[in-house]
Amino acid sequence: MLDLISAINGGLLMIQISKDIKIKDFTNVVNENSPSFSGIVNRECKGKLWVDNIEEPRLAIAESYAVGSFAFLGTYETNEDYLNLKDFLENELFHHLKKNGYECFEFSIESENIHKDILEIFKDKSIQAEKEFSFRVNEIPKNNLGIPKEYQLKKVDDIFWNMLTEGKFENEDFLKVRLLESWYSFEEFKNKSIAYCIILDNRIVAVMVGTACFKNVIAIDIETEEKHRRKGLAYAMAIEFINDCLKNELIPQWDCVDSNPNSYNMARKLGFEKMNENTVYWFNI
Repeated sequence: MLDLISAINGGLLMIQISKDIKIKDFTNVVNENSPSFSGIVNRECKGKLWVDNIEEPRLAIAESYAVGSFAFLGTYETNEDYLNLKDFLENELFHHLKKNGYECFEFSIESENIHKDILEIFKDKSIQAEKEFSFRVNEIPKNNLGIPKEYQLKKVDDIFWNMLTEGKFENEDFLKVRLLESWYSFEEFKNKSIAYCIILDNRIVAVMVGTACFKNVIAIDIETEEKHRRKGLAYAMAIEFINDCLKNELIPQWDCVDSNPNSYNMARKLGFEKMNENTVYWFNI
């Protein structure tokens, strides 16, 4: 069933659809450079989605919890569609977001032919922006020096998940929230993605999670607790993650923004090659 229909006077109709509705033909509203949002469009992973047509959409707006951002995908055909999209954003979507506690609207534009128009819609906003870089790797990195002996590297499998849900770790949400923001269940995650973490005693101190899947590309999220950084944990964990992906014919994609040079440098150290650049925008609503 439909979760929400935002009917606009004539022209464009944006429909929020639930996870169990499959779009018949999503060709127009996916971008292979962006698995985090394209995976939401084809219902591979979790996120909110608005489309102008369920059968064969021309335009989509996707929200990824893992990315913490929205994306515009596809295009529209007429000036009336443009005006109706503007009306939907200002009078429907932003009202909905503010009602649910959002203070900021962060977004990317995944289709070049609407880039200028989308920014025109927001011309009266105080927009901030920064570059986002996407990397992919096709070879297993070399020189895995391992981790200090007090740490344990673990794959997130059935045994580990059972330990997590039984409360064996004092900070289970460090992994659990990430995983369930991206996937509707552990079983769905297990069938489509990969995750690793590093344990110290009964605490999860580092995680690397595949947060989306589009075709055979896995978007990844990686974090190490601050007090455990600069010990080689992220590097060692990433090598295991990459190895596991490639053995299963999956391609990991690493995304980072210009303001995070440590992430950029880590990607290059691991052998990731830059394959795309985009821009992330945000403003207060």
